Amino acid sequence: MIDQRKRIFAVSLWLLDLLLTMVSFFLAYRLRLLFPIPGYTVMKVQVYLWLLVIILPTWAIILPLFRVYSDPAMRPLDQILRLTNAIVFAWLVVTALVFLTDKDASSRLMFFFILGINYCLLISYRVLLLKLKKHSALDVRHVAVVGNGPAAGDFGQRIEAHLDWGLKLIGVVAPKDVRALLEKGGVDELIIVADKDNLDDFNETFLFCEEMGVTTRVVLNFFPHSFSRMELLRFDGLPLLSFSTTPTNEMLMILKRIMDICVASVVAIATLPVTIISAILIRLTSPGPVFFKQERCGLNRRPFTMYKLRSMINNAEQARYELEVLNEMDGPVFKSSKDPRITALGRYLRRFSIDEFPQLYNVLRGDMSLVGPRPPLPQEVARYERWQRRRLSMKPGLTCLWQISGRNEVSFQDWMKLDLSYIDNWSLLLDLKILLKTIPVVLFGKGAK
Repeated sequence: MIDQRKRIFAVSLWLLDLLLTMVSFFLAYRLRLLFPIPGYTVMKVQVYLWLLVIILPTWAIILPLFRVYSDPAMRPLDQILRLTNAIVFAWLVVTALVFLTDKDASSRLMFFFILGINYCLLISYRVLLLKLKKHSALDVRHVAVVGNGPAAGDFGQRIEAHLDWGLKLIGVVAPKDVRALLEKGGVDELIIVADKDNLDDFNETFLFCEEMGVTTRVVLNFFPHSFSRMELLRFDGLPLLSFSTTPTNEMLMILKRIMDICVASVVAIATLPVTIISAILIRLTSPGPVFFKQERCGLNRRPFTMYKLRSMINNAEQARYELEVLNEMDGPVFKSSKDPRITALGRYLRRFSIDEFPQLYNVLRGDMSLVGPRPPLPQEVARYERWQRRRLSMKPGLTCLWQISGRNEVSFQDWMKLDLSYIDNWSLLLDLKILLKTIPVVLFGKGAK
């Protein structure tokens, strides 16, 4: 219903933004022709088309990442501010590409003309849409609610609160009156508000609506859930009602995986010299293997082998339980700045997260992601409270909100809350922000022990 209309409106805005971006290109070219600048030659329009090839895909990706279209009905000022932030970020990305790939000053002037006109067009038409009744173009759907008790009346009030999205409430009727209402005509959708105990009482209503061609919907508010997202799917022709607290958009998760592979491959190649030098130093300065392998809990507690450059003495795991008095973290995890098992080289490797470079292999294998809750030890998970185990419902990552919030300076409870906040608010843009904020944390070794 409303969500579907919001998606249609959001896609329409996105397409219109891209269309106006193309219009900006040609308006910018006309402006350069009308107002020539001494010393700069205006080329044929085909010469500047490469700018459009860079700008359009950048806008198409970055504007949705900034959730410009997530709520087309948001307050006008909020919508304009969010769009401004998205465009400014897109400007920075494209400006870097243009200045790196082209030295022609004339092209750069053309580029800045495009940006200025594009911003004015995108903001102006949004202000115009907000002034007009932007939903008047939508077909008005006449909706009736059927049910006993206050729940049916409450749902009717919810519909009346969304009149702007093209829904008109015909009335709230009792089950015995629904046939007469439908035979009178004029009802596009019938919404049934039922309890789980009397759902069978509406069997005839379902069949009658099917015969009349009236869309029927059922309010499923009797399943116990607090914050799960609900979706109705189909499997082999059968309807499935699903409740999930993790992201379920498969396309976005595929994009996340593609980003993991691409970024991990580039970073692995870029850091390979540091990894090789560190491996040689580990071999020269302390006995034992170069790599440290340890079983960790992955997605939904599936075990996997995590790899690190060894930063401790050989066989350090055997001495772990003798050092509990040195633990500086609350909860089931062990962290200590005075851990005697850490080698001199290991302290340096840990401070700048160099010991975690081999985990890029885990990312490429699919055991981990670039961003996600840090993978715990099985014995730590065994001591989790029930609400804390939900952090395992998303693939573990190299970095996370905890990593950029002080790492070992954050209490265990706050650490868990940060991970759950990441899961509940996940987006590709959030991943990008965490990755960017991780860079200075790693370079300056903030919060590392």
